[in-house]
Amino acid sequence: MTQPLFDAAEFRQVCGQFPTGVTAVTAIAGDGAMAALTVNSFASVSLEPAKVLFCVGTSSSSFPVLRSAERIAIHILRQDQEDLARRFATSGLTGADKLEGIAWSPGPGGVPLLPDTSAVLAGRTDQIIFSGDHVIVLVDVDHVDHKPSPMQALSFYRGRFASPVG
Repeated sequence: MTQPLFDAAEFRQVCGQFPTGVTAVTAIAGDGAMAALTVNSFASVSLEPAKVLFCVGTSSSSFPVLRSAERIAIHILRQDQEDLARRFATSGLTGADKLEGIAWSPGPGGVPLLPDTSAVLAGRTDQIIFSGDHVIVLVDVDHVDHKPSPMQALSFYRGRFASPVG
């Protein structure tokens, strides 16, 4: 592979010019281990069948649980949920630690579902695709919960949490 003519910091700044939504991902593995993390690389993939994706670094403490997860839930966060996003982005804590003190209920297959988010999509892992230092996790969605709110979505832009203008 040819060496790029830029460094990782510049690449990160360039990618930061594109605002993204912020999600909270929770997961549960067969042994009961849980993951809880903040993800801003999320996209819908297919309507038929319903499928979404998100990306996560292989160095993430949540990666081992995600790799063996039986159920995954993606929560669309509102602009007033920055504290939750920051908590789930904290490194060095287990998923159970991040969920401690947070009101959640077990969803299909026991996956933690967070209240008061704008929407939830849950399902089973379809594929995990390794690419560089990250993986792309494709999820077959079999559960949705749409909770309309006048509150706008939390977003991330130029390395900071932001609220969309509109």
